[in-house]
Amino acid sequence: MNNQNHNKKDGLSRRQMLKLLGASALTYGLLGASTKAFSNTAPHIVIVGGGIGGAAAAKYLRLLNAEVKITVIEPNSQYIFCPGSNEVIPGWVTLEDLMVTYTTLKTRYKVNVIHDKATTIDYDKKQVKLEKGDVLSYHKLIVSPGPTHGYHAIEGFSKELADGDFPAAYDAGRQTMNLRNQILAMKKGGTVIIAPPENDYRCPPAPYERASFVAAMLKENNPTGKILILDAKDEFVLSNNYIPYWEKTFGYGTDNSMIEWVQKKKGGEVVKLDASNHAVVTADGQTHKGDVINIIPPEAAGQFALKNDLADDRWCPVEFQDFSSTRHKDVYVIGDSVDGSPMPKTGYIASNQARVVVQAINDELHGREVGTPFIVNDCVAMAGHDYGMALSTTFRYAGKGERLKDLYYVQGLETNPAKQLIRQQVAENWQRTFRKDIFE
Repeated sequence: MNNQNHNKKDGLSRRQMLKLLGASALTYGLLGASTKAFSNTAPHIVIVGGGIGGAAAAKYLRLLNAEVKITVIEPNSQYIFCPGSNEVIPGWVTLEDLMVTYTTLKTRYKVNVIHDKATTIDYDKKQVKLEKGDVLSYHKLIVSPGPTHGYHAIEGFSKELADGDFPAAYDAGRQTMNLRNQILAMKKGGTVIIAPPENDYRCPPAPYERASFVAAMLKENNPTGKILILDAKDEFVLSNNYIPYWEKTFGYGTDNSMIEWVQKKKGGEVVKLDASNHAVVTADGQTHKGDVINIIPPEAAGQFALKNDLADDRWCPVEFQDFSSTRHKDVYVIGDSVDGSPMPKTGYIASNQARVVVQAINDELHGREVGTPFIVNDCVAMAGHDYGMALSTTFRYAGKGERLKDLYYVQGLETNPAKQLIRQQVAENWQRTFRKDIFE
């Protein structure tokens, strides 16, 4: 992801060799990554978090460097992709379809994966302490902890309630299935409340994609059911596609609409959950009862980052040339925890941030000047099984201490049904390909 000139050497350079061998050579470890025993003096790169960002960092660092020791610290033995998990709610895919393991990272890429929880960083000793008592020394530390879901920012809400009767379902897993089952069991003519958070949060189009999918469920199984979107914002990404689709498919804007969207300025911001009465209260004091209540809480940097002085307030500041922490040396932060505006918080962005970091680390290990990144975000979404959409954004490095410069492409409204279907198929195929890219 970095653009720079490397010193020329006699014979084939590593980069030239990679071009000749092709990507499959890297994948199957033909440059030694799969068979090499690492020396005790090899640099040790420790990665906290085995989600999209952490797994991508481990894989792509190994593809760049067969010599370094790489350790990923991740409590879970399996990872469930959040991208695509909205499709679990109407039953179009299963959680098992989105589930991956760390076997390929361990065997093909010779990454040491420790299933434990990182707790504290000793910056002076350059060590990470784990919950079970182990201590790991690092040469470089990459932190990719995902976000903290701020349940308590909503009065009366909590993780315990989200794990029970009021699923947020913004980490794919049990809450996702709970939300699906509640919607399927909802009484005829009942109401589903979806409450998206303020910016910034993971996957900006996801709450509205979810509303579309739930509407499709209701149209088939509970046609008099309603969806009430109570929003902490006044606008949302890809609304130029979603709203016309809702108008055409669900009667949006009419008295018989299945979907109602209430902006913040019109009283949409949810500030309280009244669990005993199965209702929410908005900032203007209005009470809305729901048979199914899906509050997506606001987010902040992951707890590991917050507890280890990597965040200023809500997010972790970084130097965008290499995503190094501005607070601690030899530490890099990627993914949802980064104070990365104007970059959105997406899995694809996390994976590309990972590539920038490992290129910078590898350049530094080889005594090369770190280049300047050019980062791409591709985001796909669907409104239904017959309508897909996408947006692309590029981000250029603007100088030390500066925000990245961005250039957006947002898909315009597509009225051709055949093209709408093709874009839906592209979105589904993109999800499958992305999962394979990170974990295979």
